[in-house]
Formats: sequence, C-alpha cells, structure tokens
Amino acid sequence: MKQLYSLFLFLFLSHSLIAQVDPDVEAIINRVNIDSLTKFVNELSGEVPVIVGGVTQTIVSRHKNYPGNNLAAQHIKEKLQGYGLVTYEQSFSVTGKNIYAVKTGSTYPDKKYIICGHFDSMPNGAIAPGADDNASGTALVLEAARVMNDVSTKYTIIFALWDEEEQGLIGSKAYADSAWRNAEDIQGVLNFDMVAYDGNNDNVAEIHTRTASMTLSNKMIEINNTYGMGLVQSTINPGLTASDHSSFWNRSYQAILLIENYYGDFNPRYHTTGDRIQYFNFPYFLKCAKLGIGTFASLSDVDNVVPVELVSFYAVNEKNKITLCWTTASEINNAGFELQRLELNKSSEWASVALISGKGNSTTASNYLYEDFFVNSSTVYKYRLKQIDYDGTFTYSNEILVTTLPGEFKLSQNYPNPFNPATTINWELPQGDYVTLKVYNSLGEEIETLLNEWQEAGAHQLVYHVNNSLPSGIYFYKLQVGNKTFTKKMSLMK
Repeated sequence: MKQLYSLFLFLFLSHSLIAQVDPDVEAIINRVNIDSLTKFVNELSGEVPVIVGGVTQTIVSRHKNYPGNNLAAQHIKEKLQGYGLVTYEQSFSVTGKNIYAVKTGSTYPDKKYIICGHFDSMPNGAIAPGADDNASGTALVLEAARVMNDVSTKYTIIFALWDEEEQGLIGSKAYADSAWRNAEDIQGVLNFDMVAYDGNNDNVAEIHTRTASMTLSNKMIEINNTYGMGLVQSTINPGLTASDHSSFWNRSYQAILLIENYYGDFNPRYHTTGDRIQYFNFPYFLKCAKLGIGTFASLSDVDNVVPVELVSFYAVNEKNKITLCWTTASEINNAGFELQRLELNKSSEWASVALISGKGNSTTASNYLYEDFFVNSSTVYKYRLKQIDYDGTFTYSNEILVTTLPGEFKLSQNYPNPFNPATTINWELPQGDYVTLKVYNSLGEEIETLLNEWQEAGAHQLVYHVNNSLPSGIYFYKLQVGNKTFTKKMSLMK
C-alpha cells in the first residue's frame, strides 16, 4: 500500500441506506470466521509453516525479489483449487504472477464481479511479513472463496490476488488492461488493502470511490447498516489511487477500496518487518471481512445458499482402500450424506457407497471419515457427497478424482527437515520394482543403507533414526528404483 500525500477528503457518514435483510446474504456473512481469517494471515506472514506442493515451508518474505513471493502465489493457488474452484495464473513479467479463480454465474455468466487484494509485501528484504499490508486483504479474499465456493450466484464471480502492487499496481494493471482489450463486462471491483489495524478502537473504515463507482460504495454502506456490522464508514470521493482498484478506474470500470482509517489511524508498522499479526484488532478485522464478503455476495446476487457449510472434502489413497474425509463448519437441518462413487471408463452411473448420518443442527466443526475397501488396483474413481436435508432436498459436493496407483515415481522431501533424531521419508511407485534407499554425507560417502528389497506399487514410508555418532550437517538420501535414481537433501541439526 503506497502512501498518497495530497488528496481531497470528503467525509460521509450514512445511516440512511438500510434495506431488507436477504437470508442468503445473511447466511454468507454468518459463515465468515475469524479463525480461518487468522489462519490465512499466519500462513502468509510466516508465523506458521505451510505445506506447498507437498513440502513443508515457511513464507518469510512476499517481496517480489525473494522466493517467498512465488511460494505465496503457489500456496494461494492450492488454497483456491482446494475449494474446487477453477484457478488460473496470469504471468505478466519474469517475476510477476497474478492468481485468480472463477465461478461462473447462473444467469449472467458474461457479467462479472471481482473481489481482490494484493499478496506481495514490503520491505525489500528477506523478512517482510506484511501481515496488515496485505495479508489481511488476501485473507479476506481467500475467506470469500471458502464461504462462497459451494453457492450459486447469478453473476460470475472472480477471486483475485494481485502481485507487484508495491512496485506500482503492476499485476492489477496487467489484468485490467487485458480485460479492457477483451471487452470483458466487469460490473464492479471490490479491493481490500490493510483491513486489520484499528489502533484507537474507533471502528472507522474508509471507502475510497469515485462518482462513477458510487453504486458500489452505496451498496457497502447499505450492507454495513442493514446487517449491523458496527463499522463507522467514511466515504472518500475522489479516493486515493495508490492501490489496485485504481487500475480498474483507469479502464473505466467501477471499483472501490475498503481500507482501515488511512488518514486518521494509519498502521505505524506499515512497510516494516514489524508488520505482524500480533498488532491486529481482531474484532475490527472480522467486521471488515464480513462487510466486504457480504457486499460481494449481495452484488453477485447469491442464492440457494447450501444449509451445510462443507469446508473440505478429500481422499487419501492407501493400500487396499481409499479413505474419504470431509469437514463441515456448520450444519442446518442436515439429515446426512450419501457417499457416491463412479468408476471411470467402466460405468456412467454413480453408485451409492454409504449413508452417513449428519449432525442435524450444529454451529461447530464436524469431521467425517469413511474407508472404502471395495476398490480395485489400477483404477480411477470419482467420489462426491450428496447432502440431504430432513425435508428430502439435497445438493451435491464437488467431485474428487482418485487413482489407486501413483501416476509416476516420486520421492518426497523428508519431514521434519531439519531434523533430530528422526525424520520420515515417503516415496511412490507406479509399479512394483526393486528399491534401494541409501544415505550419503556431503562428500558423497555412503553412510547407511536403509532399504534394499522388492516393493509393490503404491505409497511407501520409512522413518530414519539417525546414528548418534553422526555430526550436524547436510546429508543426502538416494532412492534407486530399477534404473531410475532420485536424490534429495536433508539437514541434521543437533
């Protein structure tokens, strides 16, 4: 977020725009959860490690010049894909990459609303947590994807995270310019940049707009008042041009920015290594998230909100079985789930695998697990959940694809790494073969043979307990499978 030094300020506090409550919008607002928002920020700002590409890593800087920027982009992409959304990368330079996901509207598929924020951070250094600027806005967009991935909207909705905002709105400009060239019908853009700091606890939030975008800013004021968000809103027209909404103004699209009190209570740790989540005002952050996501849900005309909030549904392929796991954040009138399976290339009919009772009405997270032993090797399956209400109405989850054998040879990074005194090594075999696993020191000298045997196709695991005599340092483990060799590095730290 770049500071702008000269602006005309217009303060507008409105209590007059109050509309009738929409049950579907209210249901979306009620789904927004401070725990998931906090989790997203902790992951993006390096407070906790994340699993990206199957490897545990920590994002310590999201500045464009550091590896954490690409790591964050991949993490965001995997999050969006995990919600079953069609996800894209837009590479606009050697270093820059936007990540966005699209959910097509049911009535107006060519008319689009965008909810967005930038994921890159400052300062230019190896440590740039950027918790408020702008992991907070990124977390809000990811939370919107989480709570809206299973609902229908009349308009197409886009969840977008821009890169290289800090270098001059480069990522959002690339997207807006492309949309303009292709004559895309973007109805409105909601941009979120720094929405978690409220040092004086006055709940002031600024909406930066222009006259041509007043439809959007008025809608946000309406949502705040109608649903009792509790924010004190300042509408600033003309708004500042130092964040990504400005890229869309430049192409004559409607756009607004929601930001904390930029002119009266600005975050003093902005663009420093001290911009960390410990300085957040969490009630304020939640209010901003509810307001932003509620406004987005109303504009995109959300309808038929699923009464059961399914937050995850995935499969674990194990030897001789497939384990299906799913989690709900809340349930309303949920009689239960019918787990269905489709065997690709052999049948066009979904088969019922099991009936699992639901929790009825619940406001707490519920975890479900089912082990499917009736599977064949070398087969590809699809699974889905049919969620059934007490009145017999039902909805389907997203479909997940599972193959009973690995598609290729794979050696994973050991975990934990660094380690002491033990670490776990995983590998996958698409077919049976003779396998050797050895450990070498940094000079290439063999230290130990961990495995030397024939193994069947599938996933395998070995826990390596290090010899007490080995000193701290870098070691290598090499997997030999037939005539193929795979090597990875690991660190012993005593």
